[in-house]
Amino acid sequence: MKPGNSGQISHFSLYLMTIAVVVYFILIFSGILPETMDFWSLLAGGLMVFLILGLRADPLFSRLIYGDFREKPWPALGLGVGSALALYGLFFAGNVLLREFFPPSAGHLASIYNLKLSHDPLRIGLFLALIIGPGEELLWRGWLQRHWSTRLGKVAGFLGVSLLYALVHLPSRNPVLVLAALVCGLWWGFQYYRFNSLLSNVVSHVLWDVMVFLALPFS
Repeated sequence: MKPGNSGQISHFSLYLMTIAVVVYFILIFSGILPETMDFWSLLAGGLMVFLILGLRADPLFSRLIYGDFREKPWPALGLGVGSALALYGLFFAGNVLLREFFPPSAGHLASIYNLKLSHDPLRIGLFLALIIGPGEELLWRGWLQRHWSTRLGKVAGFLGVSLLYALVHLPSRNPVLVLAALVCGLWWGFQYYRFNSLLSNVVSHVLWDVMVFLALPFS
């Protein structure tokens, strides 16, 4: 993928990256990969590869990340923390409602938490905080949403990538996971659309991941 000028990339680069990300995420969540392959390592490793490709295709991406993390960091940190807490509260209420009106949700939720069984919580926490949380925001919002918004317009780019983020979880055949991905995709997609701050998105995603999976799980 050849870099474009002024942050612009070719249609081919955008389509190729999007297709590659979709296929990779589908493979991870489909369950067809050998059980000996570690989910957390695959997700983290894939994100790192895609971010390297994204930096290669768009050389201004690194400057955008650096500038966003350098300028007005404290408001962004505050927004990220508030966003994570509000999103956790939304999921807490949603979990109560799902258990009341959709009892099978408890089993679907348990299957999600099964991903951390037999794994060191510290290892999972480091993956979530250092690679997976930041990587998903940089890739899905900072790269895909930003470039599709340039092609389609900000609203269409935000909605399209948010929907795609949920659709790649469909092969899991877990309605709770798909619903969670849809809500998170719309939440973080709108946050980036409204505030254009990758740092606040990264902080929100990391804190939410750590709370939901390790500190204050729902199951």
